[in-house]
Amino acid sequence: MKTRVGAILLAAATASFLAASTAFARFGKGSHPKSGEITVIYPSKIANGPELKPGTYKVEVNDHTSSPQVAFYQDGKLVAQVPAKLVDQGKKLDTTQVYYDTVGNDRVITQIDLQGWTQKVMFGSSSSGATS
Repeated sequence: MKTRVGAILLAAATASFLAASTAFARFGKGSHPKSGEITVIYPSKIANGPELKPGTYKVEVNDHTSSPQVAFYQDGKLVAQVPAKLVDQGKKLDTTQVYYDTVGNDRVITQIDLQGWTQKVMFGSSSSGATS
């Protein structure tokens, strides 16, 4: 009888573990933001957002909401977070590029392409005439 109770408890524990693992795997899948690294070479504003100083930034895109947000980190610290539009390219992007427009005396980041991604990240309403 002890063997049968032990076998039932072991089967129940195994089933619970598998169910929890499956639920966790589904929750975890895609719940992490996509990230990449960019280099900003000019003091620049993000279209409709704050200014970034020249340097290297980790970019994280949280696209699991109705309005995607892009976070910029430098030295592990959040320095900016802005809304963005993700535009599917149908294929992986070959290179990482930051696109700028010149508005008056300011450079404005309008688009970021991250190598290996299938979507470009666009800021503000202007994307024509951008230079990299």
